[in-house]
Amino acid sequence: MKVGNHTYSIPELMKQGKAYAKAGKFEKAEEIKAEIESRKAEEAALKDNHTVPEMLWGDHKMGEEINMGNLDATSTEYRNAFLKHISGRDDQMTKLENEAFVHTTQNTPNVLPVTMADEIWDLVSKNHVIMDDVTIYRTGTILEVAKHTEIVQGKAKKVAEGTANDDEQNDFVKVTLSGNDFSKSVEISYAEAAMSLDALEKYLVTEISNSIGEALAEDVVANAIEANINVANKIAVTGNLKFADVAKAFGALKRVADPVVYCTRATLYTALATLENTAGQLIYQPSATVGVPGTLMGAEVKIEDAVADGKLLIGDGKRVVYNMIQDVLIETDKDIKTHKYIYSGYARGEGALVDDKSFSEITIG
Repeated sequence: MKVGNHTYSIPELMKQGKAYAKAGKFEKAEEIKAEIESRKAEEAALKDNHTVPEMLWGDHKMGEEINMGNLDATSTEYRNAFLKHISGRDDQMTKLENEAFVHTTQNTPNVLPVTMADEIWDLVSKNHVIMDDVTIYRTGTILEVAKHTEIVQGKAKKVAEGTANDDEQNDFVKVTLSGNDFSKSVEISYAEAAMSLDALEKYLVTEISNSIGEALAEDVVANAIEANINVANKIAVTGNLKFADVAKAFGALKRVADPVVYCTRATLYTALATLENTAGQLIYQPSATVGVPGTLMGAEVKIEDAVADGKLLIGDGKRVVYNMIQDVLIETDKDIKTHKYIYSGYARGEGALVDDKSFSEITIG
């Protein structure tokens, strides 16, 4: 950088850059940073060494000082700070990690790092496909939805020329989704909590996602879907499952675009895999698609352990509205008598099937 006949040296540029950064003039600071790096690269090239030495501005690296605005729950610094905090290692935080932690938790103390939240939900949806299929709204408050029951007047029909159809009248029931609490606690010793940050993150993500994911999925199946299916769409089978039973269940569906068959592996391989139609042809077709064992009468079959053995749920998961009032978070405490850290995963949500004929249920035997 040159002003008049004076060319600023690298130490002068660093001093100016530090001043800009402290004043919040980050664009100017970035310009100076680029100039310094260019100078260093040129000097290193002459020595056949392109490594740019680390530059410190006060207590931070230049990049750290400039990126302070990004130290939220998405940052690596906050992720590291969060894990150090919940494992009693606050004194090991770097200054930047401490600033990220204070900045992010100043209003909400239990902010889960975005990477951990994403990993938890990724595992939940892989272990329980029903949670990946339902329509989730992360409202943070109570949600009221309209549950459709039937069009009692105004269906499309043939009318005489110039004659209007009846005004549409629908039967709806308003459902308030105020949420239910789901929690899971795990305990580890002080010594175990000293494991690496990556190992601690993996342990907590796995434990919380497995337990809370199972609870959420079971609640969706039992309380959102099964409890709200129209009684005409519930089919009880005595003895072995027959083609006619499956055909009846599919035929009872209404207002469904892409039906899915949800069942356990036990039900799939004991009741469906060998099921034949009236022509003696197998109606279950294995699939080569990863995550989809096969199809049944054109519908994907998905393994869902939240459905009981001996049951088939057939319908459109998108017709389930789930209100996630509090997304998964992790709180921590410690028991000084037993020298253990207590980690508690928590979530609050509730779902409802908004159309009682968009699902059918078959109970075998």
